[in-house]
Amino acid sequence: MTDQKAIAHIINGQWDRILERCNKYEIRCLDAIRRCRTPSLGGHLYQCDKCGKLHHRYNSCRNRHCPVCQNTQKEECLPTEASAQVGIAARESQLLPTKYYHIVFTVPHALNGIFLGYKREMYTMLFRCAWRTLDEFGWNQKYLGTQIGTTMVLHTWGSNLSYHPHVHCIVPGGGVTFNNKWKEAKGNGKFLFPVKALSKVFRGKFVNDLKRFLASSGMEYTSELNAQLYAKPWIVYAKRPFGGARGVIKYLARYTHKTAISNHRIIKYDNDSVTFSYKDYRHNNQQKVMTLDAWEFVRRFVLHLLPKRFTRIRHYGILSSQWKKKLFEQKIPMKARTWKEIWESKGLHVDRCAYCKKGKLIHLSEIKPNKGPPNYRNFSKDKASHSSHAIALA
Repeated sequence: MTDQKAIAHIINGQWDRILERCNKYEIRCLDAIRRCRTPSLGGHLYQCDKCGKLHHRYNSCRNRHCPVCQNTQKEECLPTEASAQVGIAARESQLLPTKYYHIVFTVPHALNGIFLGYKREMYTMLFRCAWRTLDEFGWNQKYLGTQIGTTMVLHTWGSNLSYHPHVHCIVPGGGVTFNNKWKEAKGNGKFLFPVKALSKVFRGKFVNDLKRFLASSGMEYTSELNAQLYAKPWIVYAKRPFGGARGVIKYLARYTHKTAISNHRIIKYDNDSVTFSYKDYRHNNQQKVMTLDAWEFVRRFVLHLLPKRFTRIRHYGILSSQWKKKLFEQKIPMKARTWKEIWESKGLHVDRCAYCKKGKLIHLSEIKPNKGPPNYRNFSKDKASHSSHAIALA
C-alpha cells in the first residue's frame, strides 16, 4: 500500500542535511511539507456517535509544492461523475468552440546552470520567448493571420526528477482577426504550426534575450556557450489536439496542480535510499524503477521549488484576462466545493467513522497548532544568499 506521507518521511530523515545545505526559503517549504497533516499544524478532534472512537484530523500545509495538498486541488478542478454535466458546462463556458493544441517549449541542458542560479529571471524569459514565438506565428498570414492565445504551465522536472525546465502551452486552434472575427486554423486540425520553424524562431528569440540578460548582469556570453546552444536543434514538441472540452479540462487539472513527484510513485524508502517509479520517455514511455541515495532524492526535489510568489500558470493573447469579457460574455456560475464535497464525490464518506463504518463523526474541539518558523539551527548568515544552484553543485 502506498504511504500517503512518503515524501514527508524522506524529508524528515534528511532534516539535518537540509538545515546544513539549503537556504531559508527552501527550508520553510520542506518544513511545511513534512509537517502537513500532523499535530504541529493543528486540526480538529472528532468522536463517533456510535462506537465512541476518537478521531484526530490535522490541517494541511497548503504549500504548492506539497503532493498531498496539490492532489486535493487537482480533484477540485476535475468534474465528477455525479456533477459531470454541471462541471463540464461551467468550464466549457471559458473554452472556445474549437480544437485545442498542446505545444511544449524546452531549452537545452547547457542552460541548466544559468537557470538554477537565476530561476526567476530565466523562467520569466522562457515564458516570454515562448509566447512571442507563438504570437509571431499566429499573426503570420502564411499560417493564420490572427491574434491567438495560450495558457502556459511551467514544469521544471523530468519523470526521474532530473532538472528539465519547459513550458506546456494549450493553444486554441484559431484566433481573432483585425475585424474581430473568428478564424479557424489551417492544417485540417492535424497541426497548428510547423515545429521545426517554431524551434528556430524560439531559439533565436531566447538567445537574444539571454545575451542581453548576461550583459546586464555582468556576465559574458562565451563562444563555448554559443556553440553548445547551436550544436543541436532545440526541441519544440507538438501533440495531437485534445479530444474535446473534457480532454482540455482533465489536462488542465492534472498539469496545473502537478508536483515534481507524488507519494504514490515511492516504492520503497529508508534512511539510505529511495526507490521510485518513473516513465522513460526515450523508450516509448516504459515504466521503470530508479533507486537514489536519500539525500540525492531530496536534492533533486529541492531543485524544483519555484521562486517565492512566482506565477507558474500564465494566460496570453485572447486567453488573457482583458480578452475574457469579449470572448466569454455568458458564464455558467459554478459553486465552489468544500474539501468534504470533493472527496465524498469520489466515494469517500469523510464524516463516517472509519472504525465501525456506521457512526457519524461529531466535532468535539479544535487542536491548536505549534506556531513559529522552523528551527534554523546550523544556519549561518553566509547562507542567506545560498541558492538551489549551490545545492545542485553540492
